[in-house]
Amino acid sequence: MTDTVRSERFVQGAATIVPVRDMALTLALYVDVLGFETRELSDDSKFGLVVCSEVAVMVLQSDDEAAFLATLRSISIHIWFDDADDFYSALRSKLDNLPQGRVRPPFEQTYGMREFHVKGPDGCLLSFRKEIDS
Repeated sequence: MTDTVRSERFVQGAATIVPVRDMALTLALYVDVLGFETRELSDDSKFGLVVCSEVAVMVLQSDDEAAFLATLRSISIHIWFDDADDFYSALRSKLDNLPQGRVRPPFEQTYGMREFHVKGPDGCLLSFRKEIDS
């Protein structure tokens, strides 16, 4: 018989790395609009780590157009909340100031989630969600 390793005994956290063109613009979204905290920022401001509760996102300033295309097409971060509608309402005044097309208000998905979306300056999709109670 083999022992099953329980990952939670070892794992302390994880973060998605998102390439960005403009660190200041990206940090403004995460910190000033979404309420994350800047945990790290490199001396040259080309790398940053933002956190909110158990969620961590690493942002890396780049000039790699292929990376931005991959971000736009493939990178999304899904963040679970107790109540996505309450969070959306709390952020509404700041979200309304983002460029048109960057925010999708709360809606229900066919797979049982209620969520709202925010797109980062380089197209990274942030999905704030809550499972719909049955």
